[in-house]
Amino acid sequence: MTKYIQNVLKFMLLLCLSFSAFVQAEQKKVFNGPDGSEYEIHYIGFTSTFLDPDVAKQYEIVRSRALGVINISVIKVEQDGSRKAVGAVLQAKMTNDIQQNQFLSFQQIVEGPAIYYLAQLQFREGEVLTFDVSAYPEGSVKPLQFRFVQNFYND
Repeated sequence: MTKYIQNVLKFMLLLCLSFSAFVQAEQKKVFNGPDGSEYEIHYIGFTSTFLDPDVAKQYEIVRSRALGVINISVIKVEQDGSRKAVGAVLQAKMTNDIQQNQFLSFQQIVEGPAIYYLAQLQFREGEVLTFDVSAYPEGSVKPLQFRFVQNFYND
């Protein structure tokens, strides 16, 4: 297992263990690549107050009971099974239950071989939010598109 995968799994495990009672576990979507490879897109959402204050400060994330965080990473799985984090351009539209749209702005975080993207969003307690995501992995002109739905709750 590569260092990147270990780092991502440790980060996701930490998030899942820390927030398991409060948020959905990390999820992923798998897409076929144009060259026989696969892309895995891992994503998770949580309330920003779940982050340790020092971690939030390090990544310039505002901690608030009304702000959530979306974390997305893109992994390329080659035909031989090797896995590698890849950079991507992400576009995401969030729609609330009364059909108001908000476009999310992601910041790229690179830690060694790990690459992930964080975006903050506003929410109301228990609100059902729908996310339409388009990811353009490095070197790809065709977007990988998916949708997920999440509720956010204050701590």
